[in-house]
Amino acid sequence: MKQNVDYQAVLKETIHQEPLRACNPAKRYLDGLTSLLASLPPAPTLVTKLLAIFREPDRDVDQVVQLIACEPSLTAQILRICNSAYFAGEQPPCDIFEAVSRIGFYRVYCLVVSLFGARTKSMEGVDKGVDVEVLWRHSVAAAVSASEVAAEAGQTKPVAFTAGLLHDIGKLVLASAEREAYAGLIRRAHNEGLLLSALERSAFVIDHAELGGELMRRWNLPPEIVAAVRYHHDLDAPPPYQQLTAAVQIGDMIAHQLFAGGLANTGLLTPSAVPWDILQLSPGHLPRILANSQAEMEKVKVMLEI
Repeated sequence: MKQNVDYQAVLKETIHQEPLRACNPAKRYLDGLTSLLASLPPAPTLVTKLLAIFREPDRDVDQVVQLIACEPSLTAQILRICNSAYFAGEQPPCDIFEAVSRIGFYRVYCLVVSLFGARTKSMEGVDKGVDVEVLWRHSVAAAVSASEVAAEAGQTKPVAFTAGLLHDIGKLVLASAEREAYAGLIRRAHNEGLLLSALERSAFVIDHAELGGELMRRWNLPPEIVAAVRYHHDLDAPPPYQQLTAAVQIGDMIAHQLFAGGLANTGLLTPSAVPWDILQLSPGHLPRILANSQAEMEKVKVMLEI
């Protein structure tokens, strides 16, 4: 039986990082998944540190290189990408400093976040509940699109990329925990035209956005990312975080269209004026956002080999 829980009141508490009451359904659900949580990647401290550098007015490439150099596998991947046909110059980079300078800080950051996000695909049993590769491609497209929406609105691209990439991570948690039952919900939502989040709440008391927000909080990611993941469907984020949440919602819609086709009918992308109003934009900005998203997506595909 579905419990009578005030989801909005309980989970807004999560955003502000106040002490969590026992009735928080997302916290209680995750607390019961001890073995699953053990299979999740550790908190993305490198992502948090790089985001902090982005907030500095005078960014120091040396700081970025020092952080990345502590991750040998990441260093190797950046050097490999730099030697790919897309990014290669006349001479291969001789060290990670040159590689970061050539690719650019922002794309290196996107690579770091994406490599972290990709690790979540390895949770046990997740492929029984969701098509992992389809969801991953959608998440990457949402990240790219959200970052371009943010840029159009004069907001920070790296934060939007991060929130867009991780906005559906709650689906991976539910897929790993519920497996065939969750796959059945996805089929029902598709076949009957129902909202997946409503079916999730009916079956499990929580939905993927709530779970995702709680997981972001546990990973100690910035509160605006916690809020954007938690509220990317209903836009009920606290006022300081509404613009990022709106950018993620529009990016999510664009991503669905990028992989579903039908880009010519751009009216399908944003059925509500609310996110545009929050960002002080209009659907008239959509053609440029789409063009920028598609161009950036080609570069990201090369980096991530998707």
